[in-house]
Amino acid sequence: MLVVETLIAVTIALTTAFGGLVADDVISADGSCTISGVPDLWSHHCTSLPRLAWFLGSAGLLIAMMALRHWMINRNGTLYYLRLLPAASADHLRGAMDMARARSLDFRTATGWFGAVGDVLDLRADVARVSDELERAMNDDDEATGYLFAPNLSFPAALSVGYDVLLRERTSLAEVPEEPRSTRIPGGDTGMRTVYFDDGYDEWSSRDWATHHETPDPDITLTTVVEPRVDRHEVKRVWLSLQLGPTGPVSEVDAQYPLRDTCDVVIVAGPVENVGGEVHLRPWELPVGRWIPGSSGRKIDPKAFATLVVELSGAIEHVLDDYPEATVLLCGDLPRSVGFALGYVISERKDNQIIGKRPDLHLPQPGDSAAERIQAHAENAGLSSLSRFWASVTPVLVHLGEARPTLVHPAQRAEIVAALAEQP
Repeated sequence: MLVVETLIAVTIALTTAFGGLVADDVISADGSCTISGVPDLWSHHCTSLPRLAWFLGSAGLLIAMMALRHWMINRNGTLYYLRLLPAASADHLRGAMDMARARSLDFRTATGWFGAVGDVLDLRADVARVSDELERAMNDDDEATGYLFAPNLSFPAALSVGYDVLLRERTSLAEVPEEPRSTRIPGGDTGMRTVYFDDGYDEWSSRDWATHHETPDPDITLTTVVEPRVDRHEVKRVWLSLQLGPTGPVSEVDAQYPLRDTCDVVIVAGPVENVGGEVHLRPWELPVGRWIPGSSGRKIDPKAFATLVVELSGAIEHVLDDYPEATVLLCGDLPRSVGFALGYVISERKDNQIIGKRPDLHLPQPGDSAAERIQAHAENAGLSSLSRFWASVTPVLVHLGEARPTLVHPAQRAEIVAALAEQP
């Protein structure tokens, strides 16, 4: 940005200087140099063609530099660092953020730590503080700039902050490496990967949503590891694990956590392949596009990223449709940017009609309240089951080898989450 601002200052000086010389040529021209003669006014007898060339060249360069500055402000803008991690964890992104700050026009933070103690974690106050600080910083920011979010949030916190945020136009998300590049080459690769996510009004709010089972060639496959032994309406707990990146047998995913054993159904959602007759998670990486000079080094393919997040939200919706009376314990091993984006997309998808949704999945049950019966009828008419996301889904924090149900949003029912730590 410093180089661009310097070039703008130099071109303004050149344009002003040569513009003055050209104007002087025009003003001091004699009677033989008439505009009616068109070519005569700019002939070598009336004005200096080199002065005119310098003037037009510097003016063209000035326009180009101003356009580049406008593009950089829109797309590079303010970098927001969002951190909410267990106090026992280390912030491995500090070095990378120092590198990223050098490429941004402004820098804001909304950070905090929390204690991971107890069978059930209550992070609602910590998450609300980060969300409030983020909203305040965005309201105080220059709306002419772009917004770049670099989330470093635990999985439950990422869902909640992403769910509540009101994104503006020209929003991008960043996946920041734990080991940044050691050199600061102008236009070089810093290791940070960004994806253009926009604000949702064109990309998300106007989208036509379809059920997960109608997705052509899906990357995210739902694999049921533990089958239900009762009618689906009688299933009380479902373990749903979103996996991107890890490899190995699907049957071993999260098997070390006692909390998973309390569930009637265990489902793993992720890219899979068949290895020796057994279903394995296959290697996966963020869909990185071509190399583009600038603050982010390499860009993530926005269409592939959007498709991925839509599939993940559809997988959660699919499970809520299949087990409408159950509490879903949601565990995730996802890139930080994907977890944040998933929370936002859930909030956009939850109020919409879903194309291809099968009717009569969520039947009213004896003892349902009036609100629960209305919800059931709405879902049977095509409303997304994600409209009851926080009522039916409890995020799980995995930390230091333990998995704990977590309260992160005011819409969750504390008594239900507290009961999840108990044996059914």
